[in-house]
Amino acid sequence: MPIVLIHKASELRAQTRVALEAELGRSLQDDDEVSIMTFIPHAAPTGAAHTEAGHNLEDHFKRIDQKLQGTPEKEVEEALDEALRNVRPGYRECE
Repeated sequence: MPIVLIHKASELRAQTRVALEAELGRSLQDDDEVSIMTFIPHAAPTGAAHTEAGHNLEDHFKRIDQKLQGTPEKEVEEALDEALRNVRPGYRECE
């Protein structure tokens, strides 16, 4: 069962905050929330389960591609870049 801790950066002990900032590669803002989760990983599927997972993933990508039919490639790339910028601080697009 996963264990999840969520803290405001302003509530962290000084040494904890410094360690997290070092790991993240950026300073934390006082109103940032920090989540820490621990869990026991499971083994990757093998055999038929692995094959089925692959087929399910391919089907998922096909459904996404169908939704994007007729959308200009540039618009799709811009949407993907925007999504990456929103979830990955410091993301830079490759030119």
